Amino acid sequence: MSYPRLIFYTLFFSLCAVLSGETQDKRPELPGGQYDKPYIRNMGKHVAVGGYIDMEFKWTEGVGNTFDQHRFIPFIYAEVTDRLHVSSEIEFEHGGKVPGDGEIKLEYATVDFSFTQAFNFRAGVILSPLGSFNLLHDSPLNDLTERPTVSRQIIPSTLSESGMGIFGTFYPSNKAVASYELYLVNGFNANVINSAGQLRIRSGRGSQKQDNNNDKALVGRLGFSPRLGMNLGVSFHTGKFDVAGKKRLTILAIDTKLSRSIFEFQGEYAKTSADGIVGKQQGAYAQTNIHFLHDHFLPGSVFTGIARWNWIDYDTSVTGSSERDFNIGLNFRPVEDAAFKLDYATTYNTPANGSRSAGIGRVFFSVATYF
Repeated sequence: MSYPRLIFYTLFFSLCAVLSGETQDKRPELPGGQYDKPYIRNMGKHVAVGGYIDMEFKWTEGVGNTFDQHRFIPFIYAEVTDRLHVSSEIEFEHGGKVPGDGEIKLEYATVDFSFTQAFNFRAGVILSPLGSFNLLHDSPLNDLTERPTVSRQIIPSTLSESGMGIFGTFYPSNKAVASYELYLVNGFNANVINSAGQLRIRSGRGSQKQDNNNDKALVGRLGFSPRLGMNLGVSFHTGKFDVAGKKRLTILAIDTKLSRSIFEFQGEYAKTSADGIVGKQQGAYAQTNIHFLHDHFLPGSVFTGIARWNWIDYDTSVTGSSERDFNIGLNFRPVEDAAFKLDYATTYNTPANGSRSAGIGRVFFSVATYF
């Protein structure tokens, strides 16, 4: 990301210097893949709050149009001691719990204990470090309204899981930064396979209260930045998903982001396999951003042009059963932490052993901001 404070996984933070009695803006660097949270404000000596909101207008070809109050996300952060910290994110989607519509849930809620910069302990509802987008999914951070298809279906963002583990960061050289996260979690459940015997990972996200078997899944990511503006990552998730604890689901992912001058490139690839399923799933996205007209209209403002290609194969054992999307967009940021976005997306579906369908178009106008 080109803001705030570059490098995907800044893994150690310290919220408080000496606090005055006045309310001040703070930007603590949350460790273990939890990116900076802008506009967190002090609510006393050890507690701070903030959040983000997004709102969108969507028109779908042949369907109609609607407004969607998609997300309202408060953040709460607390420094219990210099080494012990609590951070959380509460998600209100589509207006919250109203009949037939949204939801209210914990996006994450963790207790972190720091031993050294290279070794720290975390427990709670963890933002799973599977790919990079799941860790960097906030609407104000992203230049398009829609999330990548692979990050919604194969890595079902936002993927939050109940568990415990370790994380840290270290410096192989003066310019290089490396980070890791490794957690034991409840994992996915049997709903990853639908009634038709097809692999549908998003439906099988596990409970944060109770594992459906006695096997714990293992999820981890290794990130490496050889220099400023270049980030690479490899990650995995593996564990038994059926009630008997005999069938294993494994997801592997790689991700990258490169920034140079006004240009950015980012992408992600993921592949899955599951016992009892012949075919595998795989998908990827590649996105290019171009930033221009810096400070032209307002101090700190910028325009961004975006193009993104998405691809997903739901079943590699048959011809077809795939989806391709193409997104283009233009957004305006009056400040780096807020964006007005205008996007066009089209989707092409290829059924199993069938011909490619005509594209289905969608237009979005949305606004997202931290607060």
